[in-house]
Formats: sequence, C-alpha cells, structure tokens
Amino acid sequence: MEVITTHIQADFDSTASMLAAKLLHPEAVLVFPGSQEKGVRDYLMTAPKSVVADMVKLKHIDLDAVDRLIIVDTRQVSRIGPFADILGRDNLEIVIYDHHPPSPDDIKGHQEYCRELGSNVALMVEILSSRGLSPAPPVATLMAMGIYEDTGSLLFPSTTPEDCQSLAKLLAWGADLNTVARMVSRELSPEQVDVLDQLIKNGRSLQIHGINILFTRSVSSAYVEDFAMLVHKLRTMFVTDAMFALGQMGERIYLVARSALPQVNAADVAAFFGGGGHASAAAASIKDMTLDQSEHALIKYVKQEVKPRLRARDIMTFPVKGVRLDATIDETSDTLNKYNINAVIVKSKDERLMGYVTRQIVTRAQGHNLGASKVKDYMVRDIKTVKPDATMGEIRNLIIDGNQRLLPVMEDRKVAGVITRTDLMRAMHAKMEKIEGISRGTPGKKTVQSLLEERLPQGIYELLISAGELAASLNFNIFLVGGIVRDMLLRIENLDVDLVVEGDGITFAKEFARRTGSRLASHDKYKTAVVSLPDGTHIDVATARLEYYKIPGGFPVVEESTLKLDLYRRDFTINTMAVALNPPRFGELIDFFGAQRDIKEKRIRVLHSLSFVEDPSRILRAVRFEKRYGFTLGKQTLSLVHSAVNAGFLRGIPGKRIFHEIRQILSEEDPVACMERLKELGVLEAIHPALIFNPQAAESFQKAKKTISWFNLLYTHETIRPWFIYLLALTDQMKPKAIIAIAESLGFSGADAREILASKHAVLEIFRRFNTERENTPAWMVGVLENASLEEILFAMSKTSSADMQEMISTYITTWRHYKPPVAGKDLIAIGFSQDKYLGACLKTIRDKGLNGEIKDYSEAMALARTMLP
Repeated sequence: MEVITTHIQADFDSTASMLAAKLLHPEAVLVFPGSQEKGVRDYLMTAPKSVVADMVKLKHIDLDAVDRLIIVDTRQVSRIGPFADILGRDNLEIVIYDHHPPSPDDIKGHQEYCRELGSNVALMVEILSSRGLSPAPPVATLMAMGIYEDTGSLLFPSTTPEDCQSLAKLLAWGADLNTVARMVSRELSPEQVDVLDQLIKNGRSLQIHGINILFTRSVSSAYVEDFAMLVHKLRTMFVTDAMFALGQMGERIYLVARSALPQVNAADVAAFFGGGGHASAAAASIKDMTLDQSEHALIKYVKQEVKPRLRARDIMTFPVKGVRLDATIDETSDTLNKYNINAVIVKSKDERLMGYVTRQIVTRAQGHNLGASKVKDYMVRDIKTVKPDATMGEIRNLIIDGNQRLLPVMEDRKVAGVITRTDLMRAMHAKMEKIEGISRGTPGKKTVQSLLEERLPQGIYELLISAGELAASLNFNIFLVGGIVRDMLLRIENLDVDLVVEGDGITFAKEFARRTGSRLASHDKYKTAVVSLPDGTHIDVATARLEYYKIPGGFPVVEESTLKLDLYRRDFTINTMAVALNPPRFGELIDFFGAQRDIKEKRIRVLHSLSFVEDPSRILRAVRFEKRYGFTLGKQTLSLVHSAVNAGFLRGIPGKRIFHEIRQILSEEDPVACMERLKELGVLEAIHPALIFNPQAAESFQKAKKTISWFNLLYTHETIRPWFIYLLALTDQMKPKAIIAIAESLGFSGADAREILASKHAVLEIFRRFNTERENTPAWMVGVLENASLEEILFAMSKTSSADMQEMISTYITTWRHYKPPVAGKDLIAIGFSQDKYLGACLKTIRDKGLNGEIKDYSEAMALARTMLP
C-alpha cells in the first residue's frame, strides 16, 4: 500500500504538494498525519471532488500494510505523527520531497528530492514539468495557494526565482487567482485580532551587534489559527531586521522566527527549541517551559548566536596592489594582468592615495596607442574612501549609487584595503546552499565548528584552537585550508593539516613550534614552513600568497597576498574552501568560489580559463579527483582540458611534475578508472606516444589491484609502494628502449630508470626459474624469491596465470619467509665451526631441510650439523 503524507498542522503548501505527489505516484492515497490549519480545513470543505477524492482519514489506514511512504514538505521524524512509528520497518520504502534545509532528526529516504526553495510546491512543479506532467486547474489553483502562502505573496526573503517561475507555470496550467486571493487574504477572526493586538503592544526592539531585532509575545486561552500569518502582518508594521514572536495558546507555546539578514539565522534559533525551517523563516513548538522561561532562553540564545554586521574590514581585499604616479599605461596593464585584477590604486612616492585606474581605461588607452603615457594622466582622481568600520549601507551607496569601481579603505591615512564591486555583491547576495551538518553564518561563510570537533581527533582539534589564539595574539589571521576541509564536508578521513596565515607565516610557525616543543623546517623562498610535533604530526604552514606564471608550465613566482587571492591560485573550486581559526570566528567556513555548490553537484571545475595553461599537470589531478569522488569534469573544464592537450602543453612542463601526478594516480584505490579516463582524453599519448594503456595493461592493473588488496588484508604492517607495482604492470609489455624514453620524459633519474629495468629482470628471473627448475618444495621457492623485493614478488604473483605459482608465492609471503631455523650460528661455532663458507652452507642446509620438514627441532639440526663439520 502506498501512502502520501506530510507534516502535522498541514498548510496550503503541504496539502498542495500531496496532490502534486499523487500525479507522480498515482496508486497512492493521501493521508494527513494530524490536523490541518483552519484555512486548509475551510477550503477542503468546499473544494472540488477532484481535489479531495483520494484523501483518506488516518483511522481508516492499516499502518502495517504500508510498504511505500511518500513524505512531502518535511523530512523530520517529529513532524509526521503516527507514521514515525513505522519508519524502522525493513520492507518500507521511503520517498521524500522537501524544500527545507537539513535538520538533526531528518528521515533518510530511499529516494530524496530535496532542494532549498521558498515553497515545496515550487519543487513539485519542477519535477512535474521535467516528467511532462501537469495538474488539473483546481489542483493548480491549490498549488498556487501554497506558493503564495509559504512565500508571503512572494515577499518573504526566502522566496527564490524558482518560486516565481513555478507560479507562472501554474497560471499556464489554469490556476485561478481569484480563488487564490479569496483563500489567502482572509478576514481576521476576533481571536486573531486579539493576538495581533498583543503582539503589537508587547513588542520590544533590541540592538544586538548593530542589528535591530524585535521580540514579542501573546497569550490566549485556546489555539488560535494562523499564528505565522499574524507575525507576517506584524512585520509590515515595524522596521526591523529580524523578529521573534512567542504565542502561548493553552498549554502550548509556539515560536515564529523571521529574519531579513544572514547574520540572524531563524532556522538555527528554531532548531534550538526543537523546530526547523529556513534561515529567513522558521518555527518551533516549545515544550516543558513557561512563557517567561521561553522568552528568557530565546533572547539569551539570539544574543549568543547573532553574528555582527559586516563592516568594510570584513570584506576588503588586502594587502593592496598599486602603481606609482609615474607608471606607464603598459606597466599598469602588466600589473592588472599579473595579479588578475580589474582596477588598481595609484600612489605617490610617499604612499599617499592619488586615485585609481580600471582595466577598461587602460585597455582603451592602449587602443589609442597611449601605452607609453603616464597613468596619472588618465586615472580617476575624484575618489571617495571609507574607514574600516564603514557599514554595508555606506559601501553600497558609494560603489553602486556613486558608480565607483574601487573603494579604498583608509586607516591612519594609509590604504588598508580596497573593496571592489565583486566584493560587495558577494557579501550582499551570496547564496547559502546548505550541506548537511553545516549551519548558516555570515555571507559566504558557514559555521562548521561542530563538524571540526566531530571529524578531527581531539588532539588536532585542540591544536587548531591554539593556532587561532596564537595568530590573534600576533595580529595575524589564520585558516585551515586544502583537502582536509574538502574531505571533512564529504565525510572522508583526512588528517593532513594545512594552515594559511594572513601575515608572516614563518614568524607564526616559529612561535608555534617553540610553544609546542616541535621541530621546524622553513622555506623562505615560498614563505612556507613545516612544524613537526613531538607525536609525529606534521602541520604545513604557509603565508597567504599569490602565484603568477611567466611561461606556461613554468614554476610560479610567489608574492604575499590575502586569503582570497591565495585560494584563487588553487587548482579546482572544491579545494578553495577555508575555515577561520581566530577565536572570534573559529569554525567559520569561507567559500569565495562556489565550492560547496560544486561538491553538491559533484563537479570538478577550474577557477579560470588559463588554469591548464599555467599548470598542465592539473589535468591529471582533475582526473584523479573525478574518479576518487565519483564527480564529473564541468563542461567548461572539460573543454579546457581538450584545448590544453591539443596545444601540446603537457610536453612543455618538467617531467618530474608529471610523474608526481602519475604516481599519485597509481596510488589511488582504483587507478584503472583514472588511466582509462586519461587515455580517453588523450593525455597519456600527449605525455609520450609510447605511454599506452591498452586492454592488456588494464587487465594487468586489475590483477595487480586484486593482489595488493589481498596483501593489505594480511595486516603485516610492511610498507609497499602500490604505485610501483602498477608501474611494473604498465611497462610490462614495453621494450627497454621505450621504458627508458618514457622514464626520461617523466624526469626519472638514471637510478630510477635502472630500478624499473632491474625489477622487470627480477620478475622475469622468477618466472624463468619456476618454469625450468621447478622443484615444488618450500626451500626451493624461498631460494627463488628471497632476493626479490616484496613489490617484485607481488607483481609476479599478479602476473602469473599458474594457480600453483600463486599458491606457492602466497605461502612464501604468509609463512615460509618468516621461518627461523632451530639453531643459530653461535650454536654451530660452539661445536667447532669457524666463521667461513662452511658455516653459511650448513646454516642454509638446516634452513632448507627445516622448511621442507626434514628436521624438526634443535637436536635434529645439531645432529645434521655435526655431519657437516669440515
């Protein structure tokens, strides 16, 4: 039996979503898990038969017969009433359609269609349209009611473009706006008027971190319908950034939260009281507290959690790049290109701000053959500035209304930073696409402190706290960056700690090493250091820096920079996230380049179009990440790969960098998929024509993978190089000349190339002896294998098709190589042997006979030894 249900106290959005789900699941019946809001009840009493025909009362449903449960407009266990009791059944399939962000008590569905929108109906319209389905006009009308109600007639901050587009689609499907207006714009009952009057009279505003927040409350003896609608009406009467309303109705207390600013997260506040919702609109039902207790707890929690308003210092870019007054237009163009910026300040010799110039001005000047002219002749001199504590409103007025492309931030008469249009728009409009386990924070930033604590060992977590405190004491900003942040969000273990310091990374590293009693290795040229803690943990520290390339594939030139520019120099967006560690911001996730969206959409994307030109080895890294995480190359990124391969950029970079990436690929859990993809993209042939991954090589890789997995399951704690075994498999069918040619193109030293050839010879010798001398005794097999490396032996084991040979090699690895004879050299010397060849020959004979079971103990070994005395 299939059942479509929703949350208790169903509203128009949830009711309409149930009917939309019926089109997707025509065999299902519609069952409310509890009561509905009064407006919904009134509508259903007079609704067309086509709307209510498939609605069945809960008491008429045999819950034990339900084998598919379709849940709409929620995924919280606490909100589906009696249906929560059947969730643990093995034979129950769960399908979820929900527009809310994740919450701690979310149900896990077998199929999930979840996306943060202003209404759930918008999600259902998208799905119906994609499948070529459309509702009848009465159902389309009800769905339009759902959008109008849940988005506040498209006025709530949570409203998305998709909600508006869905409403247009519903009108095309025959939605009747007259009916919508009649049902949504209802007259207030006397009880509702009384509650609204109390909310108006009891309202009080508090300034928290410069944010105006209204708190209010009401009391009624019985439940009053549409409390959220009353709060919405109240909101139109007050100028406020956020509003929290408590309504006591009988024995229950209800919280409705609304917010117009990302610094005040309504969903987080509601979640604290056991509720949920969106960052801009949320609600909760509060239990086991009085109204006074609820209000006290609410205000206290909001004061703790509200983030300060953004100021100029929070969004500015620093240190500032500039040019001198006497710089030429061409020199200014070089500066813009080197740092990949679109505007630059112009300074006097004594560092005073004189104006700014944009890329557009420079380009047009060059178009008029003015490249040798001085920039001071064409710079913008009428320039406004702000102080570090300037508000977003001041910044917006100057950049948007004042049409100023670059806004300098001045402190002590010096340029402390600059704000561009991009900086402003990112801060104002950054979308908060939520990933499970992350709560919203300031624009472009989300709090992951709890995720840090959950995913990292206690020792490392405490080290990060200490690092943040030390950086703050040195007036530096410090961030956790790199793969550890990416993998933390993907719930993959990664303990490689990389820190970036806005300031002097080496100075920080030296002091951090001193305080922790650690060793330090620093690299002044690249402004990096490695701190080696007493327990063996390594922490990489780098100064925030930017890189630019003078030639394609060359080594980068490094200069000190900001976190944003440091992250911009990285390979792919998924590697550009950072976590702030300074105490006031500890745990804030910073994402300038849409990394979270790409992770959610499982996409590998470069940051700019010249990424593979500057470093073609990134192509191999892209494939490695693509196959490791099950992602795909973005459309633009894939096109750039083809362009770089066709242009021959892979042959122009140092071979060692290519080999480093190939070695990383051969160290992956499934290098076969990576190699197949490199072959498909033409990368292997572009590196060297003899580098071929044919079906025979693929088969050798699969066999090697199976053998390596077998060895790892032995847990011998021995270190092997899987990449070297795969390298032997890759070159197995190649002639020595081809191997040497490939080794040279990959930057191998002569010793590296000789090791590969020597290992190939050792493996061939194993096969030769097995095929010509074969004695099938343990001692003989030990003699064949004892001088080979473990990697050569494992490759031979994967290469052979002989079950006997595989069995003997496996027994050698697990047993025979660990055999210890019952006597030692000192025992033989005691009976008259000298330290010469006879002693060695006797020990070998005893070992061989012991392996073959011909002698079993000390006495038999000594008896044999006496017969062999010279």
